Amino acid sequence: MSSEAKKPNYTQLTDAQLQWPHWVYQWICIQLIHIYVSLFYTLRIHGRENKPKEWKPCVVACNHISSLDPPLVSVALDYMPISYMAKLELFEKPLMRLYNWLMSSFAVNREKLEISTVKTAMKVLKHGKWSLGIFPEGTRKKDGTEDGGGAKKGVAYFAKMGKVPVLPLAMVHSVQANGRKRIDIQIGKLIPPEDDIDAFTEKIQKTIQAMADETRSKL
Repeated sequence: MSSEAKKPNYTQLTDAQLQWPHWVYQWICIQLIHIYVSLFYTLRIHGRENKPKEWKPCVVACNHISSLDPPLVSVALDYMPISYMAKLELFEKPLMRLYNWLMSSFAVNREKLEISTVKTAMKVLKHGKWSLGIFPEGTRKKDGTEDGGGAKKGVAYFAKMGKVPVLPLAMVHSVQANGRKRIDIQIGKLIPPEDDIDAFTEKIQKTIQAMADETRSKL
């Protein structure tokens, strides 16, 4: 057997990673990061009335600014179980690999979307208790604006195939007058799935961008 055949496939999740122990692991990781953020940042969450009243599957989509984004999205949504799609490179180092395993995250090859990634995303949505977390911009943007490639179509595609809504969030980082860093998270209203992937992708992209712009204008 070749060494390539023995290489783990991080685009997949085991059944155990979608059971309650991993929700507890995720909760612990998020709590620790929340404590860290509380010490060094001012965190403000807006649009709490838009949070789903029940933990039903949806595709959570947010702009990407820093590595803190996934746990902070979970904080904003009251620790709703979310399996995040993360770039493959984040699984290369042992510590990050352990973190992603605890968080029930799975890998996506940004150069080529693998069928195993698609199957895992659908597995998450079909489970019934977990939501799928995607940062459609792909790369982190310090100012929270759209990158050159625009939003990926994955958010719209998975929402359509899974017959679940999209929950948009916008993340804005700023610095207060006293020099303390501030993070604002705006939670938007659920967007029902649509058949036209291109139009749906554009709607999601514009919604997140508008939320970010509005939040930034109020700072």
